[in-house]
Amino acid sequence: MRILVIANPVAGPSRGRLSGEQAGDLLTARGARVTVQTTRAPGHATELAREAVGSVDVVVAVGGDGTVLETASGLVGTGLPLAVLPSGSGNDFATANGVGTIAAGIESIFAGQVCELDVGALDEALFFNSVGLLGSGLVSGTANRLRRWLGQRRYVLAGAYHVMTFKGQRLQWLAPGSDETVIDDVFMMVEVCNGPLTGGGFRFAPDAVFDDGLLDICLFRMVGALTGLRLLPRAAGGQTINHTAASVLRAGDMRFVSDEPVAYHRDGEPGILPAGMHRIRILEEKLRFCRPA
Repeated sequence: MRILVIANPVAGPSRGRLSGEQAGDLLTARGARVTVQTTRAPGHATELAREAVGSVDVVVAVGGDGTVLETASGLVGTGLPLAVLPSGSGNDFATANGVGTIAAGIESIFAGQVCELDVGALDEALFFNSVGLLGSGLVSGTANRLRRWLGQRRYVLAGAYHVMTFKGQRLQWLAPGSDETVIDDVFMMVEVCNGPLTGGGFRFAPDAVFDDGLLDICLFRMVGALTGLRLLPRAAGGQTINHTAASVLRAGDMRFVSDEPVAYHRDGEPGILPAGMHRIRILEEKLRFCRPA
């Protein structure tokens, strides 16, 4: 088996981080012919994955959700499968697909099964696990600036801060294939889920699956700060949030409109969308992924 390892040298906490060389040794010990590449800049993993098409049998991402996002973006529609050895501060995509440990990742390569997973797009930018809007985007931006050794606690601390300070923002959601507004309200946060986990273990959409052609759009209307602080530990602990302010839409293609810029994250990578209309959907192309048997 020919394997390309793409490793992010700064993914996750420094203590216990799996290096590309260590990953290569583990795979070579199983009889694979391994090439190791270390990313040097944003977008480099995507380039390396695209260049590997036709020359290897599987591409292995070593890192967290951000590394998976970049690596998978270079493989969509190519037929070349992705595997993951989780080594990030947040490994939601891998964990939700049964790859919660490095050992499980190795099993998925040599004794697992290759499945086809849905690929999402926010406007033209791909995502594989989730997109967060408003407070969720602000939390990711703040968490990314905190010390990585804090791990998942970065998201809890950032979440508590923005629950206390964010005043909400109005979004209009349009019906698929129509300009009819189906929801017009002020929201604290929105999490658009392809899978059931986000933010290092938050479980906003426990019924979301990666291969049903649908997104679970979790809408959280404004609540008071004290209520938000009571709900946050439940979500951080993996519990489902049952509250009148929370609701879920399930659709494969939706649009939303905002009169102001929108903070967002895409598989944990933060940014700002301009004011106006944006589209979020499932694409026809699929990602081939190695899961444990």
